[in-house]
Amino acid sequence: MSDEFERETQELGNAILMVYVLITRVCGLLPIPISLPFDGADTLHGEDMIAAVIRVTDLIEDEPIDELLQAGIWGGCLHWLSAAHLFIRYMEASEYIVGQEIRINLATSGEVLHTVAHQLMDSSEE
Repeated sequence: MSDEFERETQELGNAILMVYVLITRVCGLLPIPISLPFDGADTLHGEDMIAAVIRVTDLIEDEPIDELLQAGIWGGCLHWLSAAHLFIRYMEASEYIVGQEIRINLATSGEVLHTVAHQLMDSSEE
């Protein structure tokens, strides 16, 4: 494995984990909080994170929040899931374009989830 591939893999993995942490924080701000597993990077496996985020997409429509916020969380989770699935492909094939696809999905997910987090915090202060 080349040093560049290892560095890129580490960066992408860290970015996936950072957005997962954002998802856990957003889910904790919900009126009916949704818990996701997170004990630290060393003990959490990709399959566990993927299953947890899929669970969020199943539960979000039952949250007593505005439909636009639901859609934002749902969309942010779907972009994260796309990135996570692409990361598996990247690990197998190390294709440059797949790394870029992961980055764009994570950027979109992060932007949407940050916006939702601010809206949830603002609504809880009212």
